[in-house]
Amino acid sequence: MSVFLAAQIFGKPAPSPDLTRTPGNVVFDRTGVLVAFADAFPARYYAARLKLAGVAWIALQIDNGGKVHADNASAIEAGWADKWRAAGFKVGFWGCPRGVGEHDKQAAVEQAKPNVEADALLAASLTAKYHGDFYIADCEDSFQGHNPTDPAPVLNGVYVTAFKRAALAHGIPNIPKALSSEGRVALDMQPWIAGGWDALPQAYWNSYAIYQPSLCVDYYVQSANWPMDRVHPTIATYTGEGENRKVTLQDYAADLKTRQTTGFSYYLPESYLKTNESAYRQLAAMGQR
Repeated sequence: MSVFLAAQIFGKPAPSPDLTRTPGNVVFDRTGVLVAFADAFPARYYAARLKLAGVAWIALQIDNGGKVHADNASAIEAGWADKWRAAGFKVGFWGCPRGVGEHDKQAAVEQAKPNVEADALLAASLTAKYHGDFYIADCEDSFQGHNPTDPAPVLNGVYVTAFKRAALAHGIPNIPKALSSEGRVALDMQPWIAGGWDALPQAYWNSYAIYQPSLCVDYYVQSANWPMDRVHPTIATYTGEGENRKVTLQDYAADLKTRQTTGFSYYLPESYLKTNESAYRQLAAMGQR
C-alpha cells in the first residue's frame, strides 16, 4: 500500500511528494564506489569483485581545482569506462571545484565566484563529453562558513546555478547529481536540495568520531533539512588521518542499520579494498539491509 493511499484511508494528511529531486538520482539508492585513479582499478580485475559486493555505480575523479584529471581522461578515451559499462555498471564522475582562498572575507568570495562558475562548467562539459551517467561535486571547506558572518557559503548557490546552466547547454539537463562533503559541514544546503541534488556525506568514522555515519545522517536530515531518502553516506577504512581510528566494515554496517537511509558508497576501493574478497562480501551484506 502506498504512503499516499494509506494516508487517505486512515485519515492522515499525506506527505508532500518531493518534486525537487532529480529522478535519475535513484542510482544513489544503490551501493557505489568512488575511484581516484582509473589505471589502478580496471574492470578486468575488479568487475567480478564489485558484482560480488552488489555495487551498481562507479564514480571516477575527472576534475580537480579547475583542471581536468588528465590521466583519468586518457584512460576513459582508451576505453576504461566502456569496459565497466559493458560489465553492467553505471559510470559517472566526481570532481573538486575551487572555492574561497580565505574565509570571512567578502573580497575572497567575489574573487572565487568566476572560478566556481568555471569549475561547474568544466564538470558539466566533461560529464557530457565522456557520457557520464551522473556527477558528484566534492565541495568541502572552501564552500563552508567558519563562523556565522563568513560569506563563503554563498558559493554553494553560485555552483548549483552555474552547473544547471552548463548542463542545459551541454544537453544533459537532467543528469543525476549529488553533493559530497564532510559529514558535518556549514554549507548552504538549500541550493543543493532545491536544485535536485542528493547528498553523499563523507562519514569517515575512521578519521573522526564525530563522523559516525548515524550522526552524519542526523545532521544532514535534522539540521540541514535534507530529505532522508536523498542522503547516502560515503564510508572509508583508510588509516593515518585525523584521530586515526580503527573502524571496520562490520562497525559501519551495524551503525548504518540504525538509520533509514538507502544506498551508500565506499571511498577508494583501489587503495583500501584491493583484492580483499571478504570485504567485498561484507559490502554486499551492507547493501541488503
